[in-house]
Amino acid sequence: MPKILCKCSTVIPLHDIPSPHQLLMISDVQYDQYKATIDAEQLYAEMTLIVKCPGCGRLHIFDEGPSKPAKVYKPEP
Repeated sequence: MPKILCKCSTVIPLHDIPSPHQLLMISDVQYDQYKATIDAEQLYAEMTLIVKCPGCGRLHIFDEGPSKPAKVYKPEP
């Protein structure tokens, strides 16, 4: 997933690591399953990828994994 075309026509580049446009989300319940030392790779695998458009602020949420289409949310005016 090197880039995403947002509905506002902004091309969101994802090639930089770390990417300033990528966010990671985990539910409170999932996070509470970790009790002691956390394996970063295991925690990363539990997280949902979110890409924020720098143009319009839409959130592209890949809650079914990066190979499935994202659910897109637009900020309220």
